[in-house]
Amino acid sequence: MNNFKVKNPRTDLRFEIAFTKAYREAVDSYTHPARIEAACLRAQFPAILHPIQDEDLIAGRFQMGLVGLGIQHQTGGFGFYINEEKVTAELEFKAGSAQYREDLHDLLTYWKGRNTNAVVLRNRPEAIREALPSDLWRTMPLPASPILRMAGAYIDFDKLVKIGLPGLAAEVDGYRKKAAENGGDVELFEAMLDVIALIGEVCLHYEKQARLLAMEAKDEGRREELERMAQSLAAIQAAPPKSLLEALQLVWIYGVMAPLIEFGRLDVYAGDLYVRDLASGIITEEGAVALVESLFRLIDHLDCETDGRVIVGGYGRRNPENADRMCLVAIEACRRVKEVLPQFTLRFNDSTPKPVWDAAMRCIEEGRTYPLLYNDEVLVPGVMKAFGVDRARAETYMPLGCGEIELDHYSFGTPSGSLNTLKILELAIRGGYEPMTGQQVGPATKPLVACASYGEFLTEYRKHLDYYVHAQAIFEKYEYEITGRMHPFMMVTMLYDGCLERGKAVFNGGCAFLGGTLEMYGNVNAANSLSAIKRLVFDEKTMSAEKMVEAMDRNFVGRHAELKLMRNAPKYGNDDDYVDSIFVSLHDYLNDSIKEQAPKVGLDSYLGVTINNAQNTTLGRWVGATPDGRKAGTPMANANNPAPGTDKNGVTAMLNSILKPRHDNHAGMVSNIRFTRELFTESRGKMHGLIKNYFDRGAAHAMISVVGKDDLRNAMQRPAEYRDLIVRVGGFSARFVDLKKDVQQEIYDRVTY
Repeated sequence: MNNFKVKNPRTDLRFEIAFTKAYREAVDSYTHPARIEAACLRAQFPAILHPIQDEDLIAGRFQMGLVGLGIQHQTGGFGFYINEEKVTAELEFKAGSAQYREDLHDLLTYWKGRNTNAVVLRNRPEAIREALPSDLWRTMPLPASPILRMAGAYIDFDKLVKIGLPGLAAEVDGYRKKAAENGGDVELFEAMLDVIALIGEVCLHYEKQARLLAMEAKDEGRREELERMAQSLAAIQAAPPKSLLEALQLVWIYGVMAPLIEFGRLDVYAGDLYVRDLASGIITEEGAVALVESLFRLIDHLDCETDGRVIVGGYGRRNPENADRMCLVAIEACRRVKEVLPQFTLRFNDSTPKPVWDAAMRCIEEGRTYPLLYNDEVLVPGVMKAFGVDRARAETYMPLGCGEIELDHYSFGTPSGSLNTLKILELAIRGGYEPMTGQQVGPATKPLVACASYGEFLTEYRKHLDYYVHAQAIFEKYEYEITGRMHPFMMVTMLYDGCLERGKAVFNGGCAFLGGTLEMYGNVNAANSLSAIKRLVFDEKTMSAEKMVEAMDRNFVGRHAELKLMRNAPKYGNDDDYVDSIFVSLHDYLNDSIKEQAPKVGLDSYLGVTINNAQNTTLGRWVGATPDGRKAGTPMANANNPAPGTDKNGVTAMLNSILKPRHDNHAGMVSNIRFTRELFTESRGKMHGLIKNYFDRGAAHAMISVVGKDDLRNAMQRPAEYRDLIVRVGGFSARFVDLKKDVQQEIYDRVTY
């Protein structure tokens, strides 16, 4: 969304003009990308910072520019970016002096071929250009698309809190001296020191502002809050954090400047300081909740929709008792901050204290959609096998964004590609012919009408899947390589394992474990469609392949009998092994094929993820009618969930289907479940038992929405009355009334239990 919730957003593009000038001067003055990045960060900060707002207990609001330096689209853009659409709108619809408009024209033309997106796309390998012709997945019928970003940096916040800015500077300077002695990259370390100094300057910027606001404050309570804020900002410039406030302030300022949108294991890096503050009387439990509320409001102000993760709980924490006390504070803060961010996540295991679990259930029951629940008893062993790491490392797993899994400050696994498996099935049915554009797309294979058995057609379908999976793996590795040459992303590099030791930037040989992930959409509908093909065409022979294809080509107009047969074929989500086994087989084939690409392209891991956001709706627009009886352009099923309205055998049957796929051959698969508020209210004990039983039987995760029986329909009709209705869309939560109408409809059509 990128609206950045600040009280007085900038009204012109003077920052963007100044940033472009600074970038030009930097590339004229320096050849080393770290020097250029440091100069651009100085142009960006404090220029994009916004004043402390009345409700803030922690300083640091900002608004990324339409031109700037980011990591992914939620932080403005990828690398050096420009939002051409909005800059053009400024020219077309806003007033300004002749010089201002001239500068905007210059800005547009300057960045057209220089922005990172353009450079990456322009130089992609020839071998994959046919398979991945464009990244315009929103408007084109693409079976697969690259996604340009470096998503999901989980830096070592715990180390940052332990050693502080002075300790980080000392460590970087030590490596600088070693580089000078050994012929290493001295300029990289010198630029890092410049950036650490800049962080201190930003802290000083806010310290001065907080002191001035404290002097002007008429309310004594607010004056004390601002004085504490100023003291914390002064303290973290000189020493490691010694209190919860100082820790949260340092984490936030560093995260804002990186710029990051994932904020790690809060209970690990803050738990010990919280308990110490509590014991010494520096803070009360209520005061700690207020501080975390302020942090959560700041994360929400990023308006980054699919990210903004904060994680608590689970195995691998330094001091579980202190961490669990912090868990309770964080869950209560989440319950009170009724916003869509952060994506508050609870990792739990057999040792999770009952008060933590009960607090989480209360939060969910009240309709927050949080915490998102991740079962360590399933996921830790699964991560060990999928990533090929030991248990200690697997216990550091972190779901990012929509649910892709990484290893805390150790692995990087940006999801830089999407695979529309239902679109690919549409192509395979026609031997590679794309019916919307009338073109041959991808490999030419034997079409469904020429196949003598279901097994033969499945083999042809897999040829198409393999073609796109391999192309995406090549792109993933290529994107890291070209990005690494262009962008050191020093604030990430300094707190990622392997980078300082190797003397290399995170994507230029520094990252200890460089992986990747491939997003998959359409798997459920593809399995339902394969079920219909197998049952109707080959097992029962109640419909010929020719009639099936002809009915789909007509979008079932005048083909009601065929449509009925296809819709009545077995559907995933009803505990029917006929179709569930097809889904599991497809799931395993895809994930195993994706995983096999890592050694082929030179990654430490490459894993599939099924973590749908609203792309099940967006990508569905470009898929024609399919054998499951789905009509052209309509949404696909969301993530690991049944297609809307197809799970007809009740919640137990639906959960039984969801439990069947494995969790040891991929990097994330989410399940969204919706219950009525009335059911929770009337049968609280049974509902809690149902959820516990679901996890006891091997479930990995659940994302639960609790809504009133008629709330969604009423919200579509009277949106002004339902501004606070938050729902789980896929890999993110949103205010229901802010969603696009077709996404609202898809959510409404899902079964509510």
